This record gives sequence, structure tokens and C-alpha cells, in this order.
Amino acid sequence: MVDWSDSEFLTLLFIDLAAIVIAVWWLSKKFTSKMREVEDRVSRGRINHSDNSEEE
Repeated sequence: MVDWSDSEFLTLLFIDLAAIVIAVWWLSKKFTSKMREVEDRVSRGRINHSDNSEEE
């Protein structure tokens, strides 16, 4: 069982939880940034494709 009165354990638990929260936050920002980049690239590709088809 866990000894909840152990201050060293609680300190390490808090540090680990903070690290997990920061890692999840960082990964979600990277993921959303990459998704926006892909959406922009796809929309530019569609615009370029429609411009090319009008010229033909």
C-alpha cells in the first residue's frame, strides 16, 4: 500500500504528474500545429489544382 504521509513520495508524485501534464500539453500543441499546416497545404493544393484546370 501507499504511505500517503511520506513527503518524499508526494513530492515525486507531484513532479511526475506535472511532467505528464506538460508533455501532454506540448504534444497537443505540436499535433494541432501540424494539422493546421497539413490543412493549409491541402487547401493550397486544391487552389493550385483548380487554377491549372481552368488554364487547360
